[in-house]
Amino acid sequence: MDETIKILREQVLLCSQLPALFDELIKIMRDNSPDMQETVSKIEKLRRDLDANEKKAQAFLKRVNAPNFSEYLATQKRTIQRDMAEKLLKKASEAQLQIKTQVEELKILLKNGRDFVEFNLNILARTSASETYGNKAQRESQRTRRMFDANV
Repeated sequence: MDETIKILREQVLLCSQLPALFDELIKIMRDNSPDMQETVSKIEKLRRDLDANEKKAQAFLKRVNAPNFSEYLATQKRTIQRDMAEKLLKKASEAQLQIKTQVEELKILLKNGRDFVEFNLNILARTSASETYGNKAQRESQRTRRMFDANV
């Protein structure tokens, strides 16, 4: 049970640091600031630590022959340690849910940034949408470069 608490405590600690870093990254992306390298490197370090924690957790669960921590805890007798482990498990799942929503927001911001870059590249390449997507283009286009072409 001590190993369970140790793994879950480490997971909660690591997961609790990520939301603040994601908020910082979201703010940087919204402000179009170029200073994101430090925040990204902190997130990458935490992700590596979380991966190591996940490997420990999976090795432990395999050793005790349980599919996940909640089922493992359900088989243990009711003690103070079990209650502590259940609270840690709940905190970890709440932190992971918050991280999931922040990741979705970051994906949207990245997609918007990619669309902005594609749009500006098409303007710089003087790509015309009417020649690419019009009726004439569908029948007999002479253009070698298409709008949103990756080779622009």
